[in-house]
Amino acid sequence: MPSTPLFAPDEFFSQRSPSLASAAIILLFTGVVAVASAVPYADQLPFKVTPEALVFSVLIGGLIGAAGIWTVSTVAVYLLTAVVGGTGSIARTAANIGWASLPLLLLNTISTLTLWVLASTGNAPPITMTQMQLPSWLLRFTAVIGVIGYVWLGYLLTYAIRDARNLEIRCSAGVAGIISIIPLLNTVLSLF
Repeated sequence: MPSTPLFAPDEFFSQRSPSLASAAIILLFTGVVAVASAVPYADQLPFKVTPEALVFSVLIGGLIGAAGIWTVSTVAVYLLTAVVGGTGSIARTAANIGWASLPLLLLNTISTLTLWVLASTGNAPPITMTQMQLPSWLLRFTAVIGVIGYVWLGYLLTYAIRDARNLEIRCSAGVAGIISIIPLLNTVLSLF
Protein backbone atom coordinates (compact mmCIF):
# COMPACT_ATOMS: atom_id res chain seq x y z
CA MET A 1 0.00 0.00 0.00
CA PRO A 2 1.41 3.43 -0.92
CA SER A 3 2.35 5.74 1.91
CA THR A 4 0.30 8.84 2.52
CA PRO A 5 1.34 12.05 4.23
CA LEU A 6 -1.86 11.99 6.29
CA PHE A 7 -1.11 8.77 8.15
CA ALA A 8 2.51 7.89 7.38
CA PRO A 9 4.33 11.19 6.87
CA ASP A 10 7.71 9.71 7.81
CA GLU A 11 7.51 7.16 5.00
CA PHE A 12 5.87 9.55 2.56
CA PHE A 13 8.45 12.32 2.80
CA SER A 14 11.42 9.94 2.91
CA GLN A 15 10.21 8.02 -0.19
CA ARG A 16 8.90 10.88 -2.33
CA SER A 17 9.84 14.35 -3.46
CA PRO A 18 6.53 16.22 -3.67
CA SER A 19 6.32 18.71 -6.51
CA LEU A 20 5.56 22.40 -6.16
CA ALA A 21 2.70 22.03 -8.64
CA SER A 22 0.93 19.34 -6.61
CA ALA A 23 1.49 21.32 -3.40
CA ALA A 24 0.01 24.40 -5.08
CA ILE A 25 -3.08 22.42 -6.08
CA ILE A 26 -3.56 21.17 -2.51
CA LEU A 27 -3.26 24.69 -1.13
CA LEU A 28 -5.52 26.17 -3.82
CA PHE A 29 -8.24 23.63 -2.95
CA THR A 30 -7.69 24.38 0.74
CA GLY A 31 -8.14 28.10 0.16
CA VAL A 32 -11.12 27.74 -2.16
CA VAL A 33 -12.93 25.44 0.26
CA ALA A 34 -12.30 27.87 3.13
CA VAL A 35 -13.61 30.87 1.16
CA ALA A 36 -16.59 28.83 -0.09
CA SER A 37 -17.87 28.72 3.50
CA ALA A 38 -19.17 32.25 2.92
CA VAL A 39 -21.27 31.29 -0.13
CA PRO A 40 -24.49 30.68 1.86
CA TYR A 41 -24.28 34.28 3.07
CA ALA A 42 -23.98 35.93 -0.34
CA ASP A 43 -27.66 36.88 -0.30
CA GLN A 44 -27.08 38.94 2.87
CA LEU A 45 -24.71 41.33 1.14
CA PRO A 46 -26.05 44.86 0.57
CA PHE A 47 -25.68 44.37 -3.20
CA LYS A 48 -26.64 41.67 -5.71
CA VAL A 49 -23.98 39.08 -6.47
CA THR A 50 -24.25 37.12 -9.71
CA PRO A 51 -23.34 33.42 -9.66
CA GLU A 52 -20.39 34.16 -11.94
CA ALA A 53 -19.09 36.86 -9.60
CA LEU A 54 -19.53 34.54 -6.64
CA VAL A 55 -17.52 31.74 -8.30
CA PHE A 56 -14.85 34.24 -9.36
CA SER A 57 -14.68 35.66 -5.82
CA VAL A 58 -14.33 32.22 -4.25
CA LEU A 59 -11.58 31.21 -6.68
CA ILE A 60 -9.63 34.47 -6.39
CA GLY A 61 -10.11 34.66 -2.61
CA GLY A 62 -8.96 31.06 -2.25
CA LEU A 63 -5.95 31.69 -4.47
CA ILE A 64 -4.90 34.83 -2.60
CA GLY A 65 -5.41 33.21 0.82
CA ALA A 66 -3.55 30.05 -0.15
CA ALA A 67 -0.66 31.95 -1.71
CA GLY A 68 -0.35 34.18 1.36
CA ILE A 69 -0.42 31.35 3.88
CA TRP A 70 1.95 29.23 1.81
CA THR A 71 4.44 32.06 1.37
CA VAL A 72 4.43 33.09 5.03
CA SER A 73 4.66 29.47 6.23
CA THR A 74 7.48 28.62 3.84
CA VAL A 75 9.53 31.70 4.70
CA ALA A 76 8.96 31.22 8.45
CA VAL A 77 9.97 27.54 8.31
CA TYR A 78 12.97 28.28 6.11
CA LEU A 79 14.25 31.04 8.41
CA LEU A 80 13.56 29.16 11.67
CA THR A 81 15.26 26.03 10.37
CA ALA A 82 18.24 28.06 9.16
CA VAL A 83 18.74 29.20 12.76
CA VAL A 84 19.00 25.57 13.93
CA GLY A 85 21.28 24.46 11.09
CA GLY A 86 18.84 23.35 8.43
CA THR A 87 20.04 22.84 4.89
CA GLY A 88 18.01 22.20 1.78
CA SER A 89 16.24 24.23 -0.84
CA ILE A 90 13.38 26.62 -0.31
CA ALA A 91 11.57 24.94 -3.22
CA ARG A 92 11.64 21.57 -1.44
CA THR A 93 10.55 23.29 1.77
CA ALA A 94 7.60 24.92 -0.01
CA ALA A 95 6.55 21.66 -1.68
CA ASN A 96 6.69 19.71 1.57
CA ILE A 97 4.76 22.39 3.45
CA GLY A 98 2.07 22.29 0.77
CA TRP A 99 1.69 18.54 1.17
CA ALA A 100 1.81 18.75 4.95
CA SER A 101 -1.15 21.14 4.76
CA LEU A 102 -3.55 18.33 3.80
CA PRO A 103 -5.17 18.37 7.28
CA LEU A 104 -6.17 21.98 6.61
CA LEU A 105 -8.03 20.84 3.50
CA LEU A 106 -9.95 18.31 5.58
CA LEU A 107 -10.57 20.84 8.36
CA ASN A 108 -11.85 23.45 5.92
CA THR A 109 -14.04 20.90 4.15
CA ILE A 110 -15.70 19.81 7.38
CA SER A 111 -16.26 23.41 8.49
CA THR A 112 -17.60 24.54 5.11
CA LEU A 113 -19.90 21.54 4.72
CA THR A 114 -21.25 22.11 8.23
CA LEU A 115 -22.14 25.72 7.35
CA TRP A 116 -23.67 24.67 4.03
CA VAL A 117 -25.81 22.01 5.72
CA LEU A 118 -26.97 24.54 8.32
CA ALA A 119 -27.78 27.04 5.56
CA SER A 120 -29.67 24.46 3.50
CA THR A 121 -31.85 23.59 6.51
CA GLY A 122 -32.52 27.24 7.30
CA ASN A 123 -30.41 27.15 10.47
CA ALA A 124 -27.42 29.18 9.34
CA PRO A 125 -25.96 31.36 12.07
CA PRO A 126 -26.65 35.08 11.63
CA ILE A 127 -23.95 37.22 10.12
CA THR A 128 -23.25 40.93 10.02
CA MET A 129 -20.76 42.70 7.81
CA THR A 130 -18.20 42.54 10.61
CA GLN A 131 -18.74 39.18 12.30
CA MET A 132 -20.52 35.86 12.31
CA GLN A 133 -22.47 35.04 15.46
CA LEU A 134 -22.03 31.29 15.84
CA PRO A 135 -24.09 29.33 18.36
CA SER A 136 -22.01 27.96 21.24
CA TRP A 137 -22.30 24.34 20.04
CA LEU A 138 -20.95 25.35 16.61
CA LEU A 139 -18.11 27.34 18.20
CA ARG A 140 -17.10 24.29 20.25
CA PHE A 141 -17.42 21.97 17.24
CA THR A 142 -15.28 24.28 15.11
CA ALA A 143 -12.71 24.60 17.90
CA VAL A 144 -12.44 20.82 18.34
CA ILE A 145 -12.04 20.32 14.59
CA GLY A 146 -9.47 23.14 14.55
CA VAL A 147 -7.41 21.71 17.41
CA ILE A 148 -7.39 18.25 15.78
CA GLY A 149 -6.43 19.77 12.43
CA TYR A 150 -3.61 21.94 13.76
CA VAL A 151 -2.12 19.18 15.92
CA TRP A 152 -2.27 16.90 12.87
CA LEU A 153 -0.67 19.65 10.79
CA GLY A 154 2.16 19.93 13.32
CA TYR A 155 2.72 16.17 13.15
CA LEU A 156 2.95 16.22 9.35
CA LEU A 157 5.10 19.35 9.34
CA THR A 158 7.58 17.64 11.63
CA TYR A 159 8.42 15.09 8.94
CA ALA A 160 8.04 17.53 6.05
CA ILE A 161 10.54 19.90 7.65
CA ARG A 162 12.94 17.11 8.60
CA ASP A 163 12.99 15.91 5.01
CA ALA A 164 13.16 19.32 3.32
CA ARG A 165 15.75 20.87 5.63
CA ASN A 166 17.81 17.81 6.67
CA LEU A 167 17.24 18.27 10.39
CA GLU A 168 17.04 15.92 13.32
CA ILE A 169 13.48 15.06 14.22
CA ARG A 170 13.68 16.98 17.50
CA CYS A 171 14.63 20.24 15.76
CA SER A 172 12.01 19.82 13.03
CA ALA A 173 9.35 19.06 15.67
CA GLY A 174 10.29 22.26 17.50
CA VAL A 175 9.91 24.34 14.35
CA ALA A 176 6.65 22.56 13.45
CA GLY A 177 5.40 23.29 16.95
CA ILE A 178 6.17 26.99 16.60
CA ILE A 179 4.38 27.14 13.23
CA SER A 180 1.34 25.17 14.46
CA ILE A 181 0.90 26.83 17.84
CA ILE A 182 -0.20 30.20 16.42
CA PRO A 183 -3.36 28.98 14.65
CA LEU A 184 -3.94 26.44 17.42
CA LEU A 185 -3.97 29.16 20.09
CA ASN A 186 -6.20 31.32 17.90
CA THR A 187 -8.67 28.43 17.65
CA VAL A 188 -8.70 27.80 21.39
CA LEU A 189 -8.95 31.50 22.25
CA SER A 190 -11.93 31.87 19.90
CA LEU A 191 -13.96 30.03 22.56
CA PHE A 192 -13.56 32.92 25.02
